[in-house]
Amino acid sequence: MTIHLLSADHLSQGLDVVARLGVNPRRLGPDILAAVPGLRGVLVLATCNRLAVLLDEPDGAVTPPRGPGESSLAVREASALLERRAGMPEGSAGLSAVRGVDAYRELIATAAGLRSMVVGEREIAGQLRRSLVRAAEEGTVSADLCRLVERASAASRRVARETALAGAGRSLVAVGLGLAAQRMPALEGARVVVVGTGAYAGATVAALRDRGVRDIAVHSHSGARAAHAEGLAQGPRGHGAGTDRATAFARKRGLAVVGPHELPDCLAGVDLVITCRGLGSPVITRGLIDDALSRRRAARERASQEAAHPLVILDLALSRDVDPGVADAPGALLIDLPRIRQAVPAAQTAQVEAAEAIVAEEAGALDRLMGGRRMDPVIRALRGRAEDVVAREAARLRPVDGRVDLDDAVRALERLAAALMHAPSQAARAAGESGRAQDYLTALSMVLGGIGVPDSPAPRAGGAR
Repeated sequence: MTIHLLSADHLSQGLDVVARLGVNPRRLGPDILAAVPGLRGVLVLATCNRLAVLLDEPDGAVTPPRGPGESSLAVREASALLERRAGMPEGSAGLSAVRGVDAYRELIATAAGLRSMVVGEREIAGQLRRSLVRAAEEGTVSADLCRLVERASAASRRVARETALAGAGRSLVAVGLGLAAQRMPALEGARVVVVGTGAYAGATVAALRDRGVRDIAVHSHSGARAAHAEGLAQGPRGHGAGTDRATAFARKRGLAVVGPHELPDCLAGVDLVITCRGLGSPVITRGLIDDALSRRRAARERASQEAAHPLVILDLALSRDVDPGVADAPGALLIDLPRIRQAVPAAQTAQVEAAEAIVAEEAGALDRLMGGRRMDPVIRALRGRAEDVVAREAARLRPVDGRVDLDDAVRALERLAAALMHAPSQAARAAGESGRAQDYLTALSMVLGGIGVPDSPAPRAGGAR
């Protein structure tokens, strides 16, 4: 078994490449498994700043690299598939590829948040676990990939326990909210709408509540479209159709719902918009924002109010949910991932070094575990051989009234021992004849432990005395 890790991230390839490669991660695992011969398993981890693909290749199927710096055939074929899906020329993505213990180390470091835009953030560990669940549902996960993810998750928890990396404020959402709060009177009293209903939207709602925000509504563009297409009535805010994705998300968290036709009114009345869909097409357009800003100005004029703070829009999606042109709209402030990246607080060097040391230790332990697992077929073969001998000798016994004579049982055990020791005994003779007796004794000690064999066998006849 060989584990490969193929990846693109915000540091090495940049957010634009990651966005193109990860624009449609659904069914990517099954597609790779079907396209690359010999793979035992595939797991895909797609986040807002990386796309990582784990490949499990049997040792017998591994095609070695063509030369220094070259990747194996499985990695080359998986890379080409990723680039084709993204509409990119082959080899243009510059994907990173590591294998074996290097792959274990990189996955553990990723799970611990050491490769994240915000070093130490904990969301990535949950995303990795959900990726494992999805791979299991799609039928692409192997036992070794499952074991690898579980150990990486456990190692990430150890990093969180033994270092201060996962402290308060170390997440993309927290950094983004910090930037937004700088341009708002008081975040606690803000009116907020979250666009999206996935796991990251849930983390966003939790972060808002941690900051004291209570007036939160949710809008699901895709869910709203589906409900509208099926003729499901969307009632007033907070009373959406029961089958709408936003309604289910909101009910679980005690939020209000913004229906498909209510989004323009909602945008005109809120202080903060947070988007985290990342489905490849903007849902917050320049037209929507211009209309919302016009309504806000008209409302202020009617109330004879002075200019308020800008409408803050926080786009947390890798594939932008907000039209970039919104950044030029007077009265709007767009905060996107590149801007958040610039504001990320630096992690303490000592804490990062401590975390990297834990990662190296855990990767080494995992490498030893995986190395032991490679011997599973050998162990099964040994047990199978012993069971065959036992079955053969048991068949020779002749019980009388359900009982076996003691002498017969002893002879059966003697035959069993002789059968089991025949091949090792023959190998011992051959090793002595070829002058490799010490090699044999070393191997025998490794297999059977101490059995009272002299360290140095007697010299062959005719040798020095």
